[in-house]
Amino acid sequence: MKAVIMAGGQGSRLRPLTENVPKPMARLCGRPVVEYILELLAENGIFESVLTLQYLPERLTGHFEGAEFAGVKLSFCEEEAPLGTAGSVKNALGAPDGPALVISGDALCDFPLRQAVEAHRESGAAVTIVTAKVDDPREYGLVVADETDRITGFVEKPSYAQATSELANTGIYILSPEAVNMIPEGRKFDFASDLFPAMLERGMLLKNCTLSGYWCDIGDLGAYRRAQADLLAGRVRCRLRGERDAAGNYFAGRRPAGRYELTPPVWVGEGVRIGGNAQVGEGSVLDDGCTVGAGAQVRGSVLLPRSVLGEHAAAEGAVLCPGAAVKSRARLGEGAAVGEGAAVGAGAEVRAGIRVAGGVKVPDGAAVSDHLSAKGGAACAFDDEGMCGEVGVELTPELAVRIGCAVGTLAKGRPVGVATGDARCAKVLGAALIAGVRSTGAPVLDFGSVFEALFGFAMGYNALTLGVYLCAGEQNAIKVLCEAGLPATRRVEREIELALSRGEFARAGADGFGDCVDMSGIGVMYLTELLRQAPDGLDGMRARVACGNAAAGRLLSDVLTKLGCEIAEEAALQLTLSEDGRRLELSEGETKLGCHRAVAAWCLAQFEQQEDVAVENDFPRALDTLAGERGRRVYRYLLCPADGSDAQGRKLAARQQCARDGLMLAVQLLALMKRGGLSLRELDRQLPPFAEAERMVPIRTPPARALGQFAGERAGEGVVVRGDRGVVLLRPRKNGGAIRVFAEAASWEIAEELCADFTRRLEGLLDKEGEIG
Repeated sequence: MKAVIMAGGQGSRLRPLTENVPKPMARLCGRPVVEYILELLAENGIFESVLTLQYLPERLTGHFEGAEFAGVKLSFCEEEAPLGTAGSVKNALGAPDGPALVISGDALCDFPLRQAVEAHRESGAAVTIVTAKVDDPREYGLVVADETDRITGFVEKPSYAQATSELANTGIYILSPEAVNMIPEGRKFDFASDLFPAMLERGMLLKNCTLSGYWCDIGDLGAYRRAQADLLAGRVRCRLRGERDAAGNYFAGRRPAGRYELTPPVWVGEGVRIGGNAQVGEGSVLDDGCTVGAGAQVRGSVLLPRSVLGEHAAAEGAVLCPGAAVKSRARLGEGAAVGEGAAVGAGAEVRAGIRVAGGVKVPDGAAVSDHLSAKGGAACAFDDEGMCGEVGVELTPELAVRIGCAVGTLAKGRPVGVATGDARCAKVLGAALIAGVRSTGAPVLDFGSVFEALFGFAMGYNALTLGVYLCAGEQNAIKVLCEAGLPATRRVEREIELALSRGEFARAGADGFGDCVDMSGIGVMYLTELLRQAPDGLDGMRARVACGNAAAGRLLSDVLTKLGCEIAEEAALQLTLSEDGRRLELSEGETKLGCHRAVAAWCLAQFEQQEDVAVENDFPRALDTLAGERGRRVYRYLLCPADGSDAQGRKLAARQQCARDGLMLAVQLLALMKRGGLSLRELDRQLPPFAEAERMVPIRTPPARALGQFAGERAGEGVVVRGDRGVVLLRPRKNGGAIRVFAEAASWEIAEELCADFTRRLEGLLDKEGEIG
């Protein structure tokens, strides 16, 4: 069998390490990662391999001048233009006459690949995908398979909320000739997004093969350091260069002279010099020709060839690229990286997560708290409510500027909508974010201080595809939104997170900054739209309005008054708006419609008019029954889709602002009650009985593993469990730290019991796993 090693990637998340070498040439304990891969192939009986090249191809061809390594015969196939993962393999294989194994050139593993090859031959599959179970699914493409290991779907780098599988696609595939022949020649084509979905549509057999052993996708500097620590700790079954001493340290050459302290395991290359009283901690790598000065401290760091750590300097979980110099008493924080040939001045500090690009000179005594030469920076991540934190601590104007730069880069010149809440700090953060967006050349539509529902209308009214809302108060968050104010997709969030982590933003010239258009008059258009929701007016109706947001409450009262509805404190019907204006509750006497029942009443009216509806994925499943009885359909959109599975739901939801706008909903429901001469109790009786309860359960285990204990149907995000008493949705939070339990039943008491029951079951599973661990 022939192997294809995909070795053409640029490795942008590994910068500055990969500024001058391709990812497969990144050194692990003194030799390139691709050598470990070739030895693994030879061990599993594969002795012919072709390497696909694109980025810095000469570094690979020059390293293997003899076109052979570890008994594996090598050939090289260079791409003139990017062909994608599948396209590059097709380019390398042509028309194969037998199965071929594909493996990534930047992963370290010791899998028994023979098992996968045998399983492929026995099953007769068109493709066999090797998977590994992972705790954190957010950086991986996930494989969804049934109990027979037949693959049924894929989820690409989801948030925890959509990660209902813990099987990571390792990028190791065994392809039949028929699979290779489906790949078009000469154009970009990927396995995950193009080939595999097409094969599933045709009903072709794709099999999962989960192998035990070690696997690490070396996608970022953290994984790069961890892989070497794992090599030293003996977690990887492979050959390490050098000899191991009695203490557990490895030496590729003679042990350096001098009195210093090594805390095993440490890997020390040839020609290394270590000064007196220096301390080198476990998991550290001192590559060939590097120098550690007297009194210096190295903890869990990688010093690549010819790098220098000066006297009394310190490196804590850092990476020094070849030829980098850190002068005396300077300090590198956790996750810091110094590029090839760069120099950090005496007494300077490069703080945690900061990357200094190759060739950069950091002045003596400087404190580097941001990336230099746009090469790096600490990442920010999204949770269910957006990017959250304490104002002045996590949410700062500096961060807001960077988020603005990331959003503007993603916008690629398209206009970006921005709005804030009323708090002064939100306005300041908004101004900083606007500056960041404009610095990329993207124009901004500034809607000023408005409540969130109004901003959603503003985005739809102006056909914006990207917007940011900043709120502060009980909840502090920077929210990124898409069409008509819908939550951003995972692709959008991920691109923003990656831009922040890399510090790679679009930069406009002096004459290219984006315009900022004052859109604070949007309230007039919104008022007009609200009046249109009741074309026949609301004469004869009486109501009172309650809202914690004075502006939203006042606007709704004004609209109802203009439509002829009497607003009176003694009115029996009360309309209660949430502060963001997105949710509405109605009450009259003993009758109360919660926010979901209020939307369900509106949906019922749509069904009667032969219209389908779109609601968020968490909406009670009772609505589906209501729709089915009338021959209509409920579409659901996800909180953070990693694919296009909810595309129809999002398209419809963008046209149905009413379902997530409490003010529009209030006007439409009052109009509905007036037309039908209905009281709130009579309106409520038209709906099926359902009540809801919700809990948040903190977890310490991968969400997919916890959800796998429940027999239920996949719901895009989470798992739906149906039973005689009701329906329960279990959905992980985006950050993976908790599972939200949504229970619905015919009564509130039963919903509460269901919610408590599933909470106990989750907590019991987690306690049991903790005992096992």
